[in-house]
Amino acid sequence: MRRLAASDLLPERAGQPVRAWVHVSLAELMLLEGSFTLTREWREQVRAPWAAHRAGASEGGGSDGGAWLDGDAARSFTCDASVTPVVTGEVNPAALEDLIRLCAELDKRRRARDRAGDPAPDTPAEEALEQAIIGTAVDLLSGPGGLASFLRRRQFGARLGGPSLPLDVGVSAGIPAAIRRAVVLRDQHCRFPGGCDQPAAGCEVHHLRHRKDGGPTSVRDCALFCFFHHQVVIHQWGWTVVLNPDGTTTAWNKDKTKIIHSHSPPARPG
Repeated sequence: MRRLAASDLLPERAGQPVRAWVHVSLAELMLLEGSFTLTREWREQVRAPWAAHRAGASEGGGSDGGAWLDGDAARSFTCDASVTPVVTGEVNPAALEDLIRLCAELDKRRRARDRAGDPAPDTPAEEALEQAIIGTAVDLLSGPGGLASFLRRRQFGARLGGPSLPLDVGVSAGIPAAIRRAVVLRDQHCRFPGGCDQPAAGCEVHHLRHRKDGGPTSVRDCALFCFFHHQVVIHQWGWTVVLNPDGTTTAWNKDKTKIIHSHSPPARPG
């Protein structure tokens, strides 16, 4: 099987070769031995450029078909595979209010010092607020430069320590492999509303807002559609499909005499 997989004779999955995806939650990363020390180190690294940026601003004024494996089985199977790490986390909207409150409090303290003409460095209370803001921002979302990426690179070594995958590249002449894989991993099958269950292997990635209309190439603005729904229904018959904030899709024909709503998206992998 290893020789067959390496021979490039197997059919590709949704236009991409067979790959292994290593799923790790941010919570699991933070529980690994040494993560507490690394988290503190990352905070110090973040705080320094943040302080420099603040000073400058003050001066200037301005998955389809895969199998889940772990432990020895995962290590054995991926021994000679192309491995891509996927660090997963949850967006916590409740953290946004705390983040706004903490930033407002820190800004109020600094403005009061500026009005008093106090050039002293940050007080312990302000430094504590900075740490709380950083921690809350991590809770809200951790991107490629965030704590999740830092811990992955430091904890997993060279093989899983490469750059995080770019998930938003603006307008592109094509759909980059990283975005294609992320869309496949999210959608798993055709997203046209009405129950089409064509797997990702038989689907194509479509810009929900056409590139000729300025549609960006990003995970949020792309979705999987089978050949019929993509090439015939959307491009030939002129149907429009939108991805709703809750993950469902809605489609309508040219004159909006027919509107179709999908059910909830598939459950998250794992």
